[in-house]
Amino acid sequence: MSLLEDLYYGKICPNEQICLNDPEYVQNSKLISERINILQAKLSSEDFTVLEEVMDLNSLLISISSASAYTLGFRTGAAMLIEVLEHKTKPIQTKEKLIFEQIKSDGREL
Repeated sequence: MSLLEDLYYGKICPNEQICLNDPEYVQNSKLISERINILQAKLSSEDFTVLEEVMDLNSLLISISSASAYTLGFRTGAAMLIEVLEHKTKPIQTKEKLIFEQIKSDGREL
């Protein structure tokens, strides 16, 4: 299958391909779980529910931010490819060329 077909059929899910077995990720995930357990023991049931709601909202913000960064990166990469494939090049503007263009636009002869 092509990449486009994989994308169409939902076989490409970048957010599911994040490496969750990275040692730093695993370590920090454990620390978060430990801290949550400590807070659960110290907070009232109502307060812990509020904390869980805050953590859920934070997860939502992280998800939105990640999706935005992914989209921006994809668009930037696609724009680079388009520019390369179109061979867009701007002429080099030298000081002499700019002076020559000014003289021409003023109607003067060289």
